[in-house]
Amino acid sequence: MKLMATRPIWQVAGVSPAILFLALQLFIASAAALGLAKMFGLANPFWAAMPVWVVHQAFREDLLTRAALRIVGTLIGAAVSLGLLFLDPPQSVLILCLSGFIGACAALAFRIGTTRSYGAFMAAITMLVVVLPFLSRLPHDAVATPVALAVDRILCTILGVVCVAAVTVVFTPARGAPPARQPHGRTRTAGIKRFLICAGATMAAGITTAGFASFQVLAFGMTLVVYTLIMSSAPDPRPIHRNLLPGVAIGVISGIVYHTASYTLLADTPVLLVVLTALFLAAGAMLRAHPATQGMGLDANMCFLLVAEVGTWRHGMSDVALAGMAMLAAAAVAWLLIKLELLRDFPTEPI
Repeated sequence: MKLMATRPIWQVAGVSPAILFLALQLFIASAAALGLAKMFGLANPFWAAMPVWVVHQAFREDLLTRAALRIVGTLIGAAVSLGLLFLDPPQSVLILCLSGFIGACAALAFRIGTTRSYGAFMAAITMLVVVLPFLSRLPHDAVATPVALAVDRILCTILGVVCVAAVTVVFTPARGAPPARQPHGRTRTAGIKRFLICAGATMAAGITTAGFASFQVLAFGMTLVVYTLIMSSAPDPRPIHRNLLPGVAIGVISGIVYHTASYTLLADTPVLLVVLTALFLAAGAMLRAHPATQGMGLDANMCFLLVAEVGTWRHGMSDVALAGMAMLAAAAVAWLLIKLELLRDFPTEPI
């Protein structure tokens, strides 16, 4: 009787050695960034792991461009935010300035239309991260001043960028030609539409966040603006739109599970906590590395880090669970907004 040939489980699942190697690189880079941020005592060490999932690209030129622009955009966003807060405008003026800046960045990023748009995107994200918590007036945000948030954001960004570049750039192939701009949706009014969508979402988030001092409301507002900005600034938002809700759901659920488990392990068994963190990072790295799941893997990893608050555990389990649900609801609102307002500008044929 002839024995059936057996194959390793990763080959049965369609995982090649190249995918495994990329997942290993991303795991090492994210673990190193998170560990270094924790060792240096940064307030939000999970921020340091975030660049790993976003900065890495299929081609070396794009990776290095994103790495540089993430740092430059973060510095610009921090400078604009702190300059605005130093002027101490009325709350309504602050919300208007925040909305206008983020809307303008979305329109500019869309107009650039290549990897080089990432700096404008990061400037908007950084201003959101600094100003929106200031508007929330939560007790923990009163301790984390805007200056402290901006500095923490800059340091985490640099750590994450250095780690992902140091680990992956040697193994990332060169493109050989500059990326082309995608023509889809580039009507005369496309930039204006993106400005209005992002400015409107930011204004709604700013008003509700300022009106309700709640961690869940802050999480909803932050997520609404981030995903509206991501899809509005993209040359073609259809792939992001398609993967958004599954990715966010995976990240939120895994973040709640991790946060709940870590609460029971943190006090007495730090070694188990490190192992648990490594397992979640490894799973996220595999999700991001596999071609079939890399789109939703990006959203899953980012939402996991935010919900789980890896390395900080600033909020209790019930607050984290409610904030996670608020993030998922905000992502659904952004998904619907983009579907109604932007996707009709694009062809309906399969991507």
